[in-house]
Amino acid sequence: MFFLKLHAKQFLLSTALIPSLALTTTVKVHAASNTEDAFDNAANTFFWDIMDSSPINLHYSFSFPEDYKPSDNPPLGSFSETFTETAEILNRAKENLSAVEYNSLTAKQKQVYQLMKHYIDINLEYCTLPDYTSTLGPMSGILSTLNTTITEYYLLSEQDIINYLDVLKDIPRFLNDVVKEIEHQESIGYVPSLYAFEQALENKDAMTTLENHPYLEAFESNVSETGLSDDVVNNYTKQVKTVLTDEVLPAFSSFYETLENKKASAGESKGLAFYDQGKEYYELLVRDNTGTDMTPLELKDYLTDKLTQGLMNLSQSYSYNPNLLNDLDSLTAPKTDADTILQTLNQKAAECMPDIGDTTYTLSYLPEALQVPNNLAYYLSSPLDNESRNIIRINPSEVGDDSMVLWTTMAHEGYPGHLYQHQYFMQNSFEYNIETLIGSLGTSEGWAYYVEKLSLEWAGLDEATADAYFTNMILGMAALSVVDIGVNYEGWGIEETSNFLTTYYGELDKNTCQNFIDTCANDPGVYLPYSVGYYKTEDLFEQMADGYSSDKNMYAAYLKMGSMPFTLLEKYLIPDNSI
Repeated sequence: MFFLKLHAKQFLLSTALIPSLALTTTVKVHAASNTEDAFDNAANTFFWDIMDSSPINLHYSFSFPEDYKPSDNPPLGSFSETFTETAEILNRAKENLSAVEYNSLTAKQKQVYQLMKHYIDINLEYCTLPDYTSTLGPMSGILSTLNTTITEYYLLSEQDIINYLDVLKDIPRFLNDVVKEIEHQESIGYVPSLYAFEQALENKDAMTTLENHPYLEAFESNVSETGLSDDVVNNYTKQVKTVLTDEVLPAFSSFYETLENKKASAGESKGLAFYDQGKEYYELLVRDNTGTDMTPLELKDYLTDKLTQGLMNLSQSYSYNPNLLNDLDSLTAPKTDADTILQTLNQKAAECMPDIGDTTYTLSYLPEALQVPNNLAYYLSSPLDNESRNIIRINPSEVGDDSMVLWTTMAHEGYPGHLYQHQYFMQNSFEYNIETLIGSLGTSEGWAYYVEKLSLEWAGLDEATADAYFTNMILGMAALSVVDIGVNYEGWGIEETSNFLTTYYGELDKNTCQNFIDTCANDPGVYLPYSVGYYKTEDLFEQMADGYSSDKNMYAAYLKMGSMPFTLLEKYLIPDNSI
């Protein structure tokens, strides 16, 4: 199966094809002992096993993959009900690591070894549990990932266009695999909810009509980078239209018809707690998504404490300024154009963050058919051999016309958020390609939210207003994360969800509570990397502060570790801890 690793900023109710970063060779070459050679082999074999599992992985990892022969697997990869292929790849990687003498490795190799081991262990655990993948999840499901994969397929040469046509032709088989996956999950009692079907069916018209089809629009935009003549481009555009008309659109029509039929017998949203070994699956999902070793109930207590303290701080702020809520609603950013905001943030970041030199990016707004609910924007990182290709997409239906939301979103995705984070790591610490595929989402999103808070002062807000604005936002994320744990681990329904939210926010109507449940049950754990990631990043910097001469040096030490999970970061970066 393919993977798509996006860094996406999620929005509250009121983000594996693996694109990655810049290096032209498989791994940096250095003088090595036999042990170091064995580790290099283990790391490289693991990377190429993932590449071979789906040829489209190769396209997103390398802009110019002519020297790398793709496997014979179908372009979009395949599902496996028993995780057989995934388990084989993971077990081979585990066996290769076991042959390495850890104590003889370099410091960098030890870090990557620990990162690989963490990833392998967690994913082998998934292989022992029922397949509770959120197939139709609006935010994290297969359909949204497929659409992004196709529309972000960059075209730099004529061969890319030929390969793109092959990918389009593979969509009917892939959608048939999605149906088989849904039917397999139904056979083990994990049936998509009515909400999931309704959300998936919302794009039916857009995906089954050639006019303004997002795949065609994306192709017509992306093909300009090939530099081919108008005649050649027009010829390929006709071929794309033919494949869409004759193969892709009928496949989507059939797929949506199947969903319509299944929707008729679908029920209400239920959390993982209601399914066989669902709680065990969620425990693993929590560790995976947050990069911590905390249990769901430990995280629930942790987040509840943060909620209580945060609301006390907000209450105190309101007592000093009774108009604070209105003041927050009326805030405007110093810049209102997304590109201008990014340029301004880049300048501000250069003053207080470690240097990354000049970087480039492409910024655009998503077409309507690709505007996923609750997702404000995403960052798509550069291929290994083309560090200048950084992509930021904005969801206008979620950002709206609020300039402060746009300001913080650009800080989150761009500078000094994901784009900056990614580029600093690649320039200063990156050695092994596998590092770009197996990082922790909790660490990555934690940094992005941490710097959102910093960016508020750069927008000219005084400290008290900036704290209130950010606290109000992150507490909503924390509350939704607690609901996620309640729904998926404790089996919360309307009553429990309402009781919890009423404690912190006053009485909410039944529809609002159901909306929270629908979100959490159909995309389990999706908000945890953001809330837990932010708070754990804040905790980590508090523990690191005394050991560094400046914030800039502290940030550099953190960023050099990449997206290593907090369980490892704490051992490497906090005094008196050891790996």
